[in-house]
Amino acid sequence: MARTELFARAQSGGVFTIAGVDKHPCAIWFVNSATGTDAVGYGQNPDAPFATLSYAFSSDVLSAGDVVYVMPGHNEGIANAQIALDIAGVTVIGIGEGGLVPRFDFDHANASIDISASNIKLKNLRLLPSVTTIGIGIDINAAATSTILEDIEILPGEDGAGVDEFVIGVDIKAGCTRTVIRRLKERVHASSAHCQVGISLTDASDDVLIDNCDIVIVGAAAVAPISGITTLSTNVRIRKCTLVSDNEPGIELLTGTTGVISDNDIFSDLASLTAAIVADGCAKFRNLNCEVANETGGTIGTASVDD
Repeated sequence: MARTELFARAQSGGVFTIAGVDKHPCAIWFVNSATGTDAVGYGQNPDAPFATLSYAFSSDVLSAGDVVYVMPGHNEGIANAQIALDIAGVTVIGIGEGGLVPRFDFDHANASIDISASNIKLKNLRLLPSVTTIGIGIDINAAATSTILEDIEILPGEDGAGVDEFVIGVDIKAGCTRTVIRRLKERVHASSAHCQVGISLTDASDDVLIDNCDIVIVGAAAVAPISGITTLSTNVRIRKCTLVSDNEPGIELLTGTTGVISDNDIFSDLASLTAAIVADGCAKFRNLNCEVANETGGTIGTASVDD
């Protein structure tokens, strides 16, 4: 029997299929807040899914290589706790586009999605801060290696006035080697009061790639869209990002952090073009800063000379 036939649905509209589902060698799980049940015996069929991603991981039925599909329109609230992604090698994929992309509502200041195991991938999910000053959206815990985040969107706060916000969108702790963040999108209210950083290298990690991200960090508490000012990281790659702040750097890394920063566009009104990227130990190629609207941007940094 073909793998997709396991998920046939007897209703008008045809057979339920997910492209590529037959390519997953391990178990496939489903989560849907609208129709799911958090109990043993559920989860392996889209017509009898789990209700929450939190339960899928806490039930300990997942194993390395498994894939969890989060269904279109899924909405999961996080209270005074964390969704603990603590099973290595699991991939979580949200299905849907636009308003149907699965959404996680952070309903307490201590709410977060914690990645504490290695080789975890999250793709196509939306995060909504729903209370004042939430510490961290996605927390990549120390020594969780080879994490991949793709197409994650951090929405403006639910209050719509710059109060409900994450202090840090994605926090990378120590020893998170080979972390990859692609196409992260973050928006905040123009009068944001609490948001500090979109992606934070809070402690030392090696070989982190931040690619094609679109991050706006503005307001009274803003530090930088991408920041790593606590400890040194090595071999950092930041490329093809659009970064917006009001009067803070687009990228700010601790003195001595090594890596390559290339092809980034930064929009921030600063004292000099050079101030848009603070990273003295990194090579910089083709980065532009635009200080005010209707400008085309100037090259950040000092041109190399033949020495």
